[in-house]
Amino acid sequence: MENQKKRWVYTPHKISIWRSIGYGINDMNGASWGTLVGSYLMFFLTTYGKLSAAAVGMLFLIGKFLNAIMSMLAGSISDRLYSTKIGRRFGRRHLLLLVGAILTILFFPMLFMVVPGSFWWYLIAFVMVETANVIIGTAYETLATEMTPNADDRVKMSSIRLFISAFATFSVSALPATLLAFLGEGAQAYTISGIVFGVVYAICTLITYRSTWEHSPEEVENFESANGSNSGEKENSFIGSLRDYWEMLRNKSARYMVSIYFMTYFAKDCFSTAFLYYVVFVLGLSQTIGQGITSLSFVGMIVVPIAAFILIKTKNPKINWSTSFSLIFIVMAGFFVLSLQHSHLGSGTTIISLIVLGVLWQIGRQFLEYTAWQVIPLVPDVDTIVSGKLRTGTFAAVQSFTRQLTGALGSALLGFILQWGGFQEGSLHQTLQAQNAILIVLIVVPIISIGIAWWMVARFNLNQRTHKILHNEIERLQSGGNKDDVDPQTKSIVEDLTGYKWDKIWNTTK
Repeated sequence: MENQKKRWVYTPHKISIWRSIGYGINDMNGASWGTLVGSYLMFFLTTYGKLSAAAVGMLFLIGKFLNAIMSMLAGSISDRLYSTKIGRRFGRRHLLLLVGAILTILFFPMLFMVVPGSFWWYLIAFVMVETANVIIGTAYETLATEMTPNADDRVKMSSIRLFISAFATFSVSALPATLLAFLGEGAQAYTISGIVFGVVYAICTLITYRSTWEHSPEEVENFESANGSNSGEKENSFIGSLRDYWEMLRNKSARYMVSIYFMTYFAKDCFSTAFLYYVVFVLGLSQTIGQGITSLSFVGMIVVPIAAFILIKTKNPKINWSTSFSLIFIVMAGFFVLSLQHSHLGSGTTIISLIVLGVLWQIGRQFLEYTAWQVIPLVPDVDTIVSGKLRTGTFAAVQSFTRQLTGALGSALLGFILQWGGFQEGSLHQTLQAQNAILIVLIVVPIISIGIAWWMVARFNLNQRTHKILHNEIERLQSGGNKDDVDPQTKSIVEDLTGYKWDKIWNTTK
């Protein structure tokens, strides 16, 4: 046992800037993949892969559905890997990072090779890349919680992560846009981008693999056995995993955070997936211009420190979320007006309008993403005070499942609505009905989703201040404090965050 504690994967270090960069650089992979699928994978498959819009929608739906099931299992499996020899050797989280990096470098380039009409080629490549992202993401989302209990350190790590994420979002659009400008509008630019991204993403995950650490098997065993939550055998089954998820989602903060995450990312995915179609088929502009507007995501690198400053000063994520939602509503209105007036404005004014709206969209999007990822690492502690368990992997899997679901529904929705609208793959001129179908996914669906999310944010009270109070109470109870001695304010906050009455809190058996 003593040797286990000496392994680098279980050895904590000071959370420095460089350590935070090592942690955050994995988001070159995660953020880029979501942007890539949303921005131009569907466009590539319908234009150069010669698949119909409905076929691509079905491909995304099947791939995301299979990996949603994988994500449900991955979190619970990751939480329990410490009981296996290989899990103890590599770390229950870090083993998944290593496997995911290998899958990424093998299958990512395949997704952007031109194999006209080959549904199965693209489906297999897509499923394998999605699998890599699921297992990497499930492990990755646990690390901030396990590396430090300090909320300020987590904010530092997440802020740097989101800065890197903004750069990744920019690069995934900028490289294809640059190659399209030099090589012309053909498949070669996308294929080269796929090869480069596959190699870079795998390297970034390996850097995070070596720069981070996690709870040791002894820490997990001691914590759960001390709280009576580790009695008996672990239930390594699908039913056991479902029970973990059900228990997690009965927690108010987990349920609200997952719902807000679903609605906001679903809106973002629908917009991103439809945007290139909007530029090319509604406004009649080129792919290069569309990719260029998407590459305005570099604005996010400027927004991150501003969003961080506001959150650190106010300790209230509702302000950031409201800023994001307000900007998104303005942008949606702007794109609708532009769709009606572009023929009267001329291409020059239309492009300038696109740039302005694109910048506002990137500001709103970055506020949205930054805020979500500052709150998400706080949620597992809200589960811990109820269950007495360390289930960061389970919540990470719930988040991963939600992300899979938003991506699947966003892409499939566009594919099916385009097919309903009579979209003709390979044709530069589309019918009015097909253009209206694009506008439904680009504008109408995001407005409805963001409206629902805003309503939920108003009723969601987990933030840095309330988390600190909750975490202090966990430490008091863990050290043997009496539940009946709780401070009235703490009791009220914990009940509000968990959705449980106090007699159900820390319901462990010694």
